[in-house]
Amino acid sequence: MISLGPLGDRAFLAHFATEDEASAWTTAVRGKAWSGVLDVVLAYRTAAVFADPDLVDLVQLETELRSVASLGGPAPEGRLIRLPVLYDGEDLPEVALQLGLTESDVVSLHSGIDYRVYAIGFLPGFPYAGYLPEALSGLPRRDEPRQKVPAGSVAIVGKQTAVYPHPSPGGWHLIGRTPLRIVDVDQAHFPIRAGDRIRFDPINSQGFEARRGELL
Repeated sequence: MISLGPLGDRAFLAHFATEDEASAWTTAVRGKAWSGVLDVVLAYRTAAVFADPDLVDLVQLETELRSVASLGGPAPEGRLIRLPVLYDGEDLPEVALQLGLTESDVVSLHSGIDYRVYAIGFLPGFPYAGYLPEALSGLPRRDEPRQKVPAGSVAIVGKQTAVYPHPSPGGWHLIGRTPLRIVDVDQAHFPIRAGDRIRFDPINSQGFEARRGELL
């Protein structure tokens, strides 16, 4: 079920009962390629539609958006993005201890499934992905957030996993790092979008060095 309302004076925000419904609706709206629609941004169970009122009648657009609302259906399968990861994170031993697992268990579980990207936020290009296997779920944020998390750090918290695209403060648990640069702000290169899927592929230190600094 959809709830659609204004978001400022040139956008609409749609709310859905599930992530699947939000993703399917977003894909359907993007597929319309309506003139004047600037972007459709998916985030968990919501989707924001941004438009230029000089190019499209907003009243008519709202009517059109509501006509898409009944399409529903399962979430489309997004692009699969494979990220190499060296699982040597500073918090890996403590994560394993808290979850009652071995470090190898953590690596196998984390790298054993595809994750859907539910939103991009916090930092430009920061992918909120999930959901973690039950055995890896439930960790709260660190009691003391780090003042600087290195770019490329792969982290988990709660039911989610993510990759830090830039050095920044952060309170998630670091379990590994990718050698790839997942964004390039200067080139406006943001290859990961909400709706995509991520698979983490374990690599060794030699594999890390061979691809260090490579742009995704």
